[in-house]
Amino acid sequence: MSFFALKTVALLSMLWDHLTYVWPLALTVEVLFFPDAVETAPALLVLQRATDYIGRIAAPIFLFSIANGYRHTRDFKKYALRLLVFACLAEWPYYLLFGFHGNIMFTLLLGLLTLRLMDWGNGKRAGLGYLLAAGVVIAAQYLSLTEGNGSYILFILVFYMTEHWSVRKKALLWLFLMPLSRYRLIWMFFSEQLLTYRWFHMLCINAVGPLLGVACTFFYNGKKGPAFPGDKYLWYVFYPAHLLLLGLVQSTLLGA
Repeated sequence: MSFFALKTVALLSMLWDHLTYVWPLALTVEVLFFPDAVETAPALLVLQRATDYIGRIAAPIFLFSIANGYRHTRDFKKYALRLLVFACLAEWPYYLLFGFHGNIMFTLLLGLLTLRLMDWGNGKRAGLGYLLAAGVVIAAQYLSLTEGNGSYILFILVFYMTEHWSVRKKALLWLFLMPLSRYRLIWMFFSEQLLTYRWFHMLCINAVGPLLGVACTFFYNGKKGPAFPGDKYLWYVFYPAHLLLLGLVQSTLLGA
């Protein structure tokens, strides 16, 4: 799977996740095809729960793309600046749609800077870069300033450092790492005895669902894939543009 194909999968996954956030699948199907229904059919709810996993594919691929992009970029400063500009452009649309700040492009930027910091530190003294990177992960997790917090920064580091690992070793690591990164949700689920289908689904979506995106990265063949004029900016422009459109639609629907 080329890098272009991976990014396309991530883009479609993200779009699905955000579309179903504005128009929940079960409700949309019910309104379109069963307008006289007194209550939502259980089958529609099951369908919605099953398709929720599609939207969890995107984030791990975007995180992987930063590790891969850092490894191959010809101009780190331009790469970082591009992320910063579009992160700022996406912030208001992100808030409009979700009601809080810290869109994922800021997370990607912080991850990119952490990779640079790690390499710089290791160049100064063996192991120093890893300590600095760990400090960023802990600070990001504690401050909760961006989407994914420290977990997403850690994932970027892992993608970067395991490039040459076998698929089997990567799979075993991620099967341990992904659920561990959701320790708060897992602790809440068991300690507060939230043993309901709704909470179990939420646990699986967040602790297991992203593994689908991680699995997609295992098929990366190291090739860039198709290119066309402006393709470098398509992915950046799409993010704030679709957030703005969906945010405006949602505001219109809620104001109606």
